[in-house]
Amino acid sequence: MEYPIIDVSKQSVAQFASESSKAKAVRAVAWYRFVRPTLVLGTWVLAALYIRWCLANASEEELSLDAFMPGIMGIGIVALSMVLWTFGRQMDLMNANRVRRMPQTNDAPQPQTTHEIPEGDAGRCLVAYHDDDGMISHVMSVPEFERQVA
Repeated sequence: MEYPIIDVSKQSVAQFASESSKAKAVRAVAWYRFVRPTLVLGTWVLAALYIRWCLANASEEELSLDAFMPGIMGIGIVALSMVLWTFGRQMDLMNANRVRRMPQTNDAPQPQTTHEIPEGDAGRCLVAYHDDDGMISHVMSVPEFERQVA
């Protein structure tokens, strides 16, 4: 699927059937609209029932703030690390979106290829070959690839 989960869950059987068979389309609609939401809701209900049972059967010292502090601190540390990670990723993405250009040299001949090379990347186009597991087996430049194909 090319769409986020929220958009996919709104699709009809006919929209799913355009990408796959009718049986797969019905299964996809059943999964995204009924089974998956039921599993998520059921998980939350079971978690709430378990927490209620734990609190109902706890002693006075187990319900004190001192007993909860290690857990609260652990949750706070995880939340803080997630927030810092998010800010770090956003800053990294902002830096990655800047155009990085190599200086053009007039003495180097420009390669003639049938592949379209975007402006400003100094011709750094590669062809990657993958094995059956999806791992990159070897890489070659576009001119080498075109010599091999021709």
